[in-house]
Amino acid sequence: MTVNVKDREDLRRAWVTMCQELESAGHWVLDDLDDIDNPQELAEALRAVARMAMMCLQQRMEFNDPDFPRFMRSCDDRYKYAGPDSYVNYMTAQVRGTATYRVSVNHHGRPIQIGRFWTDEIKHNEDGSFELQVGGEEAAENWNPLRADDGEGPLKVPELFPLAMGNFGGRLYYRDLQDLRPSTMNIERIDPDRPRYPEPLAPAKLADQIDSATELFHAISRWWLERAVRIRTEYEPNVMGPPGLVPPGVPSYTPPKNWAVSPLYYGICCWELEEDEALLITTPIPDVEYWSFQTHNTWWESPENQHRQTSISNEHAHLDEDGQFRCVLSHVDPQVPNWLDVGGSRRGFVFYRWLRPVGDMPTPGALVVKIANLHEHLPSGHPHIDPQARDEMMARRRKWYAARFQS
Repeated sequence: MTVNVKDREDLRRAWVTMCQELESAGHWVLDDLDDIDNPQELAEALRAVARMAMMCLQQRMEFNDPDFPRFMRSCDDRYKYAGPDSYVNYMTAQVRGTATYRVSVNHHGRPIQIGRFWTDEIKHNEDGSFELQVGGEEAAENWNPLRADDGEGPLKVPELFPLAMGNFGGRLYYRDLQDLRPSTMNIERIDPDRPRYPEPLAPAKLADQIDSATELFHAISRWWLERAVRIRTEYEPNVMGPPGLVPPGVPSYTPPKNWAVSPLYYGICCWELEEDEALLITTPIPDVEYWSFQTHNTWWESPENQHRQTSISNEHAHLDEDGQFRCVLSHVDPQVPNWLDVGGSRRGFVFYRWLRPVGDMPTPGALVVKIANLHEHLPSGHPHIDPQARDEMMARRRKWYAARFQS
C-alpha cells in the first residue's frame, strides 16, 4: 500500500499546528506573561511550558487507548504542574463506558483513593492486594461503575483545571520515607467484546492524537501559570490561609453538591523571603489520616523534591513537646528538622493538606523572622540538625524517590 497525498497532508497539518502552538506559548511566556520577578522565574515558566508540551503528547499518544489502557503518572518527579502532592502518585487511565475492566493493585495497605473508593472502603486480601471491577454489570464488592459515554468521541478539555489525564484513576499515598516497598497497579479490559490486539498505527489516527495534544496544550500551558498569578493577587504574602475546599485562584469555580464531605482540605500561603529571612510556621495537628506541608515554585510546580527537602509529611515530621508542628522556610539550612528548602526562589507557595479530618482543623500561624534570630522563636528543646544529619536525611529521601519513580 502506497502513501497517499492526504496522509501526508493530514500529518503535516497536525504537526505544524502543534509546533506553532508550542512557539506561541513560548512567545507568550517570554513577551507577555506578567508578574515575573527575576531570571529564575522566567526560566522556570518556560521550562514549565516545555514540560507540559511533552506531557500532553505523551498522554494523548501513549495513554489514550480505552481498549488497551495503561496507567500514566499524570504528575510525578518530572511532570510537576498543578501543585502536586509530593507524597502522592497520581495515576490515570483512559476507559470506555461500555466496556468492563479489571484493575489489580497492591499498595501494601497504604492510603489510596481509586475511582470512587478510599482505602477503608475496599475489600483487601491479607497481603494488602485487591482487585476492582470497573464498568460492566454491578458486582457484589469493589465495583466502580462507569458512565455509558465515558471514552466515546473526541476528548474534551475542560475550561477549569485542564489536565493530562484519562477518565479513571486515583492517588497512591507514600507517606513514610522508610517504606520502599514497590506498588503494582494494572488495568486490563476483560469483556467478551474486547479486541485482542491493538490496531496498527495509521496516519489519520496519529494526526488525531497530535491534534488532541495540541488542544490540551493550548489550554494547559496558559491556565496553570495564569492561575498562579491570580492566587498572588488573592493572598497577602506570608499569611497562612485557612483550610478549605474551594481552590484558590479559580473565581468561577462552583463546588459540587457534595463538597461538604470532601475528604481533603487544603490551605495555602504565598511566601516572599529575602536571603536572610525565614518563615516560621506553627500549628497543632488535627485528627487526620495524613497531613503534609510542601513548597511550590512561582508557577505552581512542585520544586526539586529529590535533592532538596521541599516537603514534610506526618510520617517523618518532628513535633515539639507541646505537640506543635514547627517548620521553617528559608534559603539556607536553619539546622532544624522541619526545614522546607525554597530552592533559590524569592517567592512561591507553601501548601498544606489535612486528609479525612475528624473534628476541627487549625489554621497554621506564620511569622517572618531573621535567620540569625530564628532560634529565639523556637522551644528550648527543639532539635539541632548538623550537616551530617541533614545529609543522612537527604540520602533517605533520594532512595525513597528512586524506589517510587526510577525502578
